[in-house]
Amino acid sequence: MEMTLGKVLSTGGRATLGVLVGLQVLDSVDNVMFVVFAPEIRASLGISTAAIGIVGALAGVMVALAALPLGLLGDRRRRTSIAGVATLVWAAAAGFLGLVQHLWQAVAVRVVAGIGKANEGPIQASLLVDAYPPAGRGRVLGLHRGGQPLGIVTGPLLAAAFATVIPEEHEPWRWAFAFLAVPAVLLGLAALRLPEPPRETSTTTPRGAFGRLTKIRTFVLVMVALGTFGMCVTTVPIYLNVVLEEHLGQGVAARGMITSICAAGGLAGAVLGGALSDRLFRRSPKACIYLAAVALTLLGIGFAAQAYAPDVTTYVVIGMVTQGMTFAGIVPLSLVVASVTPQEIRATAFALVGVYLALVGGLGGAVVTGVAESIWGVRAAVAVTAPVASVLAGLVLVLAARHVLHDIARVVR
Repeated sequence: MEMTLGKVLSTGGRATLGVLVGLQVLDSVDNVMFVVFAPEIRASLGISTAAIGIVGALAGVMVALAALPLGLLGDRRRRTSIAGVATLVWAAAAGFLGLVQHLWQAVAVRVVAGIGKANEGPIQASLLVDAYPPAGRGRVLGLHRGGQPLGIVTGPLLAAAFATVIPEEHEPWRWAFAFLAVPAVLLGLAALRLPEPPRETSTTTPRGAFGRLTKIRTFVLVMVALGTFGMCVTTVPIYLNVVLEEHLGQGVAARGMITSICAAGGLAGAVLGGALSDRLFRRSPKACIYLAAVALTLLGIGFAAQAYAPDVTTYVVIGMVTQGMTFAGIVPLSLVVASVTPQEIRATAFALVGVYLALVGGLGGAVVTGVAESIWGVRAAVAVTAPVASVLAGLVLVLAARHVLHDIARVVR
């Protein structure tokens, strides 16, 4: 039976979703401002396009590396405290990014930022799944994930505002990142005060938890698909901003506005994807996986078209569609992961989502796309790597659909 969104939120508490959505927004603002300001950071630090791409992926890599220990800890300890402390660590890193003068300093700061951000997958996602009833999980996860495109809308506008107000010689990107530390501290303190949902805590060893998860075929195949898909979403946006600058002649303020408009499609994709996931899951969990497979396949093809867009208008239209596909694909996969994994190791399961997206996909994508860029140039690199990765991810998800009903039944038993 379908529950209204109001009843779903009243059951789990509005504050929990509100604070966690706020954290998602800030996390996304940080990521997208780095993408928008990438050419300026590259020039300021005197590094190459490949180097700024790797620095941009570092936070994601550390999210993956730190997610596992945080996930294991989250299955045993109070997750709201973990989320609060991790956010305060990230707030400090955001502030210090505005002070870096050398490549190694930028690397160190982004590493620390990634550690702080790592709570988003294992801690926040498992909190939401446990706090709200199964009938509304898709919509709750969709709203939470919607914070990401909302941050993508807000981040470029914030970047453009700082680029307009702060003279270019004073490097606006430094002031923008320092500013982010303020709301991050406030939300980190708010997270510390959130209630912890009742649940079973894990007594399984890390090796035992991983062993149990590797026996869930749907989970394993979804992880493989996310690793492949991660090659698209981590590095490709940085290269597309280089395309905007070098081929379409857009400055930082214009790039920020363009990225913000495109992200509106992602916000719609997350919200609609959440609502559609709840309905599809009630009818057939397989349908959720098929929805994700189609969305992620179209995403990579859209990226390739974006790279060769002849003008800004075409770039924006395609960008809105690709952003919508991104979030319409991720939300149903989150619902599937929650349904096939036992409650007591769910934080660890969501931690592995981050590992495959950021570490396997992000770092792998940075290396592969960097090599392709050095051989063929920026546009061709995107046009080759993005479609290949997304189509492979879609095919793997089709295979995963064969096992989902069996794996859900095992969790129920």
